[in-house]
Amino acid sequence: MGATRHKQLGKAQKVALASVAVLATGAAAFVTVPEIMLAHGTREAKKCLVSYESAAPPEVLTCREPMEWMLLPARLPWTANRARYRAEELNARVAVANYVEAAVGAPSVERLAKAADALDLDAEVVKKGSQRLAFDELGPSVGAPDLGREADALGDRRTLLARGDMWLDFRVRIAAMRAALLEADPKRAEALARRYADYDPRDHDHRTAIAAVLCMGEDVTRGFEMLPFVQEDRASRRYEGMSRDFGEVRALLVACAARAGKSPPPMPESPKAGGADVVEQRALLRLRLAAARANGEATEPVQAAIAAARSLLENGPRGPGGRVALLAAVLAAGADLDADEVARLSRARDDEAPLAAPLAWTATEWLAERRPVLGDVEPPPVVPGATFVAAARGVLGLEAKLRASKVGPERATAEALVAARGALWLEAAAALAREGDAASGATAADEAATALGLGPHGRALVRSNVFRLAGDREKAFAELAVDDTPAKDERTGKAASDPRVPAAVALQRAELAMALGKRDEARASAERAEARAEACHDVLLAARARWQLAALGARTPPPPPWADVEAGTAVSWIGFGNPLEPYRAGDAAAQSARVTRALDGWAGLAGADPSLRHAARWAALRDRGDSPPWLGVHLALAGRLLAPTEGDVEIWLDAVSAFDLRRFSLRSYAFARADAARFRGDAEAATRWEARYRFLRGVATDPTRIELARHLDL
Repeated sequence: MGATRHKQLGKAQKVALASVAVLATGAAAFVTVPEIMLAHGTREAKKCLVSYESAAPPEVLTCREPMEWMLLPARLPWTANRARYRAEELNARVAVANYVEAAVGAPSVERLAKAADALDLDAEVVKKGSQRLAFDELGPSVGAPDLGREADALGDRRTLLARGDMWLDFRVRIAAMRAALLEADPKRAEALARRYADYDPRDHDHRTAIAAVLCMGEDVTRGFEMLPFVQEDRASRRYEGMSRDFGEVRALLVACAARAGKSPPPMPESPKAGGADVVEQRALLRLRLAAARANGEATEPVQAAIAAARSLLENGPRGPGGRVALLAAVLAAGADLDADEVARLSRARDDEAPLAAPLAWTATEWLAERRPVLGDVEPPPVVPGATFVAAARGVLGLEAKLRASKVGPERATAEALVAARGALWLEAAAALAREGDAASGATAADEAATALGLGPHGRALVRSNVFRLAGDREKAFAELAVDDTPAKDERTGKAASDPRVPAAVALQRAELAMALGKRDEARASAERAEARAEACHDVLLAARARWQLAALGARTPPPPPWADVEAGTAVSWIGFGNPLEPYRAGDAAAQSARVTRALDGWAGLAGADPSLRHAARWAALRDRGDSPPWLGVHLALAGRLLAPTEGDVEIWLDAVSAFDLRRFSLRSYAFARADAARFRGDAEAATRWEARYRFLRGVATDPTRIELARHLDL
């Protein structure tokens, strides 16, 4: 009996132990299975997100499948928070990736609009959900989705403008107003500025951008009323021990007051923080306004303005283009200067740049208007072409008086006057070309060529620059029908003039031939330009010629391997967007190697298979902002990374150049986009960008809006 009970008890214990084991195993499975599912879903999500950058179009990824592995973990208390956070992050990353894919992978207006809507919805989910500012569990750390920020980063002007009223980030608001101006829609820009002005923003950059747009349009008074606060705040307050100068804001304030018919508030008398910088442009503005009010009379305000500008010429070196602009304004205003004074004031001080602009500059450099390398450096002064013309004629009158005087002129004075007259005519040609006045610009170019003693190469180049900027490319091309072989001195065998000028002639001829569909001529000219540039050891000119050949498909290095594309090293950063210009470091061989390495990546990818080009377009986004100064040619080369059947090349170029848009003026950018469209034979896009360029040209060269346009970087 006892043995039987013992056996029964032992059996019951075994059953109980087995039940406990089963329950424990079930409990462990119940606990661990959601963890396993979450881990698996996380791995799959990371893998799928990475595949966006390498998938071949037109394949469209959704990366929604890994979400199924997170559903059960999201319902259980010990995995709920992690699962929900990762699901939220996955949705957000997918929305951003789809938006980028619609701009880069398979660009399309319809897909871009649809992806923008989806991204906006997911951004709202994050704001109402975790409210996180950054995501870092499913990939590299990124900010929370923000449609305005992403639209700005991809150059999506349609979204920036369509939703312009809803933006709160002041950087996005500035981008939206600039987008409207780039689209040649000043009414939309003004409407956005009025909307943003209602918030009475305190940020200086935001406030001055709004005010500049309003001052350029019809609501001048409202724009004028926004500016005194910025001037006083910069002059009186420091933020975290730092201050900003207020000279540029003062120029905006004075220019806007003139348009509004009001008197500007006084300058801060004893600034305790920022100072009154931009002295050259403010002196030119003061003289221009005083002369306009005097209506040709030598009034006291005019004389005071002349004295202030002359003082700048007398004291210290001036910035690039500053001396020739001040000299022109003083002479055109009727300053009482004799030949010796003009000769003295025209001479460069210390390490100041020469009075005359470089003769090897093409239309691209003329349009850049000596743009500063550093973003916060004082921009060069802007003077209307008519001012340079009047000044050059004034110097010619002084030369005539000097020759007619009974006392023989000093050789140095006579030579300085001729050089000054040549520099003024050269600046007049460039300014008139930027204003679109081809006839007057060509006359000024001829006068400059005569005064400066330019040979056939220099004369052809400056005349071609005038017609190219004015829009007559056939005439600009015809002007360059000269032998670009550098002239040599018969006695010494050396170059008789600057050997860079013939190289520049060949470069411009190549670009014009590309725009006119003359590909064989373009290739031959680019090859000559490369040889000329290498002979005179000019890295930039040689690099530009190589870019032209790559854009033409004449240079086809092998595509880089997949590993380099995935690692982000196929398209290397060369330093064009770096103020320190690292591509200039080292000897000529090292410089040439850097250029070749960067260019071979772009050219090799242009001839790659669709999958590799798709991955390369994604990879190119990581190295944006480093386009060379010859932006039109570079965009033509970048356009080769997208076949016509793969998507809208204009949307792709918007995205790949979105960061470079900050480095170039809007005029230069529109000019480059028009050229890029012509290079690939897209007449419709070229016409559209040409119209935008002409609009921006009209605004930027209006004497009453120079300071306003310059602040907005038109």
